[in-house]
Amino acid sequence: MYRIDSMYEPMVEALLSARSESRADRWMACVAFWLGRQQIYNVPDYWLALAAKITSGLDVADKDTILDQLSNKEAALVSAAGDWPEMPSSLQAVVAGWSPEPIPVDLYAYAATKRYAVETGGVVIDGMRVMTDRQSQSLITGAYNYVQANPEVTVKFKTAAGFVELTAAQMTAIANAVGAHVQASFAAEGEVDKQIIAGTITTTTEIDAFAWPANTAA
Repeated sequence: MYRIDSMYEPMVEALLSARSESRADRWMACVAFWLGRQQIYNVPDYWLALAAKITSGLDVADKDTILDQLSNKEAALVSAAGDWPEMPSSLQAVVAGWSPEPIPVDLYAYAATKRYAVETGGVVIDGMRVMTDRQSQSLITGAYNYVQANPEVTVKFKTAAGFVELTAAQMTAIANAVGAHVQASFAAEGEVDKQIIAGTITTTTEIDAFAWPANTAA
C-alpha cells in the first residue's frame, strides 16, 4: 500500500478506479489536470490526455468551467480528444505495487501443520483426556511395553486432569487408542495430499474442512 501521508497517491487510485468503471465526472478531470501539471510519476502526457478525454465528455456547463482555467495547449488537447489514452507501463507497475499479489500458500506444508495439530491435540478415552504430544506418545509407548512385560502390575498414568491408576489392560487400551489416533492423523494428511495433487483441494479452508480425526472421544 502507499503511504497515508501522501496526497496524490489516493487521488491517483480514486481516479483510476473511477476510470475503470467508465465514469467521467468533473472531479476526475480536475484531478487528472492537476496530476499532469505536477508531472506525477513522470507521465504528464498521460494525465493530460486523460483529463482532456474526460473533459470532452462533460456537460456544457462543467466543460466550459474547466476550459476557462486551462492553458491554450491544454484546451487544444480537449478539442482533439479521441480514444481513451493507454496507461503507461511504468504507471501500471506503480499501481500494481500498492496491492501486491499474496504469497502463495504451500498447501502441503499447511496440511502437515494441520496434521501435527490434530495428532498432538489429545483424545478422550473412556472419559479421560489423554495428551498426545510427542513426549506423551513416547511415555505411553514405554508404559505399554512395561505392562506387556509385567501384566500383573498397575501403573500410575497422568492425564490432562491429573493422575490415575490403570491396570495393564487399561494401559494397553490407551496405547492402542493413541496409536490409532496418530495413524489416523497421518492417513488423513496423506489423503489431503492426494486431493491437492488431484486439484480437488485448492485452499487452506478446504484443508481445515477435511474429515480429520477428532480430538474428543475416541
